Amino acid sequence: MIAPFEYSLSTILSLFSSKPDWENPSNPKFQWISTSSREIKKNTVFVPLRGERDGHEFILDALKNGATGFLCEPNHPILKDLPITEHKKAIFVKDTLQALGTLANYHRNRFSPVLIAITGSSGKTTTKDLLGGLFGFLNPKSLVVTEKNYNNEIGVPFTLFRITENTRVVICEMGMNHRGEIKKLSHIAEPTHALITNIGSAHIENLKSRKNIAEEKIDIISGLRTGGVLFVPDDLEFLERAKVRTKQSKRNLVIWKHSKQPELKVNSVKKNGFILSWNNELIPWNIPGQKLLSNVRGMLAVGNYFAIPKNHILKTITSYKSPNKRLNILKGYYTIIDDCYNANPESMSSSIDACLQFAEKKEIVWVLGTMKELGTFSKYYHEKIGKELNQIGKGILLGLGEETLPMVKQVRGSKHFLEKNALIHYIKREIPKQSVILVKGSRSMKMEEIVSELQTFKG
Repeated sequence: MIAPFEYSLSTILSLFSSKPDWENPSNPKFQWISTSSREIKKNTVFVPLRGERDGHEFILDALKNGATGFLCEPNHPILKDLPITEHKKAIFVKDTLQALGTLANYHRNRFSPVLIAITGSSGKTTTKDLLGGLFGFLNPKSLVVTEKNYNNEIGVPFTLFRITENTRVVICEMGMNHRGEIKKLSHIAEPTHALITNIGSAHIENLKSRKNIAEEKIDIISGLRTGGVLFVPDDLEFLERAKVRTKQSKRNLVIWKHSKQPELKVNSVKKNGFILSWNNELIPWNIPGQKLLSNVRGMLAVGNYFAIPKNHILKTITSYKSPNKRLNILKGYYTIIDDCYNANPESMSSSIDACLQFAEKKEIVWVLGTMKELGTFSKYYHEKIGKELNQIGKGILLGLGEETLPMVKQVRGSKHFLEKNALIHYIKREIPKQSVILVKGSRSMKMEEIVSELQTFKG
């Protein structure tokens, strides 16, 4: 990743050391910050991060590509391999990832936009895009929205680096895999407002219980500025805990109605969505699935809070389109519902609901891959989805991956596959034309490979 970053060497050093550096009397100024040695421009400071490989190994590459400075952990072995003339370009920090967050927080605090942070077990991206649409009437230079899935300890800082003196609103998505990550992100971003879409089972392998997941999500208020507001749905699991923690931290809580007497009502159900009713207006929403409507109602709650004009709210709902690999309808020999971006028990159930609505009386094929990061709960949650499908009693289930076997065993007439090619061959041979096929699984299952094969199939 690379972003604009106009700071002098002395300013950066002041964040990490109490000792001024008099070795650089010219006090060079950087214009870019990058975590990739391949994305280097003139006057870039390179930030080497530890991942599958140690980013310090690429410092020399970054320098050869034009970097004029780099962060480095003290006494790192890579320093022995660098020409002595390059040592003066090093900015020593205890931890480069933590330093990236420190730099982003410093930059964020130079400005005063409305900053809305979003987290939840599912629905984060939908809500982020809806809120981006809600404020879409602003000058493009006034609005910053998280790009792609840049929602972790690397992505959030690069979202913040995009803030300028022209920025009025920032929509910042925050994800996590382990306990404590949301708290870190919240302290880096210091949101003025925050929103939790829901609390489910995603990453329960690492967090061990839904209660811990709830605490992790509610941690988004940790860095919330004084007088800040947290938005949550009325059916949020552990809602009482959210009430207690916001009160203890002297933050405000806004609860939007979703499960009971919502302000935004369903007037009628269509194959590919709903006609909604709000404020004496009938509004088309062109995506199936009742559960997604909570995200729309969350956007509406934010819109009402900020007194966004009615016409902008209406436009946000009517113009919304699903992101890639999220409930995309692809028509061909089969009608494929491509929802293969990722999966957890809650999003799987939501997608099943949407598929049922869309398919109406057509034949349904549930092509469901393993839901990862469930740990010892994997068997329970896969069985739970299987029981849900068995109760629905419609369509054929094709499970992919060893961990889907408990799901498959719950559904009469289902099939289990360990290899994608065998599953694809079965569909092409046995599934009739015009069938509706839902494809969904965790990111690591690469379910898009199935979509690609089926999309080009001509029969």
